[in-house]
Amino acid sequence: MKKELMLMILTGIFVFPTFAQHPSQDQNWIVIFQDDFTSFNTVRWNKANNHIHGDEPQVYINTNVYTENGKLLLLTKKQNYPCPKGVSGCPSCQYTGIHSYTSGQIRSKLAYKYGYYEIYAKLPASSGYWPAFWFWHSGSTNTGCWYNEIDVFEASGCKTNTVESRVHWGFQCPSDAYGSSEAVPHSSNYSTGYHWYGVEWTANKITWYVDRNPVRSINNNMGGIGIQNPMYIIINVALFPNGWGCNVSSSSIFPNYMYVDQANAYRLKCDKTTVVNEIPNYNTFYYAVKKSISLSSASSLSVGQNISLKATDFIELKNGFEIPLGVELYLDITSCE
Repeated sequence: MKKELMLMILTGIFVFPTFAQHPSQDQNWIVIFQDDFTSFNTVRWNKANNHIHGDEPQVYINTNVYTENGKLLLLTKKQNYPCPKGVSGCPSCQYTGIHSYTSGQIRSKLAYKYGYYEIYAKLPASSGYWPAFWFWHSGSTNTGCWYNEIDVFEASGCKTNTVESRVHWGFQCPSDAYGSSEAVPHSSNYSTGYHWYGVEWTANKITWYVDRNPVRSINNNMGGIGIQNPMYIIINVALFPNGWGCNVSSSSIFPNYMYVDQANAYRLKCDKTTVVNEIPNYNTFYYAVKKSISLSSASSLSVGQNISLKATDFIELKNGFEIPLGVELYLDITSCE
């Protein structure tokens, strides 16, 4: 049998995971939660109610959020709704006290930090729609203010073959946020079927996924600091405000829905003080992010194995280490917090 011999040292550099195991299959990850929405988990999620956001024309109300047939439904309706009292900008808001639309939003009760997060969803299309899955939080410390946001995806109802990923940050008072974005072509119309949308967030990089394939990765060092604070998970359907392009019109479809079949969260197992010199048995090896991993012929792989190894400092493949054809080996240098 033909075998490949290699000498490779991966050090603490940026590694784009073009090929990698998904966390649900990768033994280096453990489950934080898996929500299949057979019912609405009131311990995990809040339904936004009488909530507005910026100059968006919809009001989020809790009756537009419910579960049905194992799906989370976020309903958007054309419905006159009074501007919520006690909310900044109301009742003298730009919509003269009445909004013309209602929609649905959920937010996690806990703030989450590094990990892999994904939803399996079908998105609403039609002019004016702006569904999103994102992380957000802001705050202040004795050293200043901060604003953090990761948009796993935002989608325009006018461009059903594209989603966009964004990151926003700010580290001053008042917190003026800056951001970057990237459009990602979709393999098909996102409104006609379910697709996975995910993000892997670590202390040193952020990687976005569509259908569990990486589509964009950036260094997590924005402003010399990066997105390092816990944030809340938000899933919602907004409508574009006036002047944003794909606006609500007489041809917009109402009512309309965003369907979420699953929402999953994983975090890496950390064993980052351990130095691994060989792995004689991959079946009994404790998979977790190590400090370093060095392998030689004593750790060569066998046909049919599918192995993922992660370390913070380096992974070294020495002379004699063998990878038979047909074996899958995934290597990643990553922090583990």
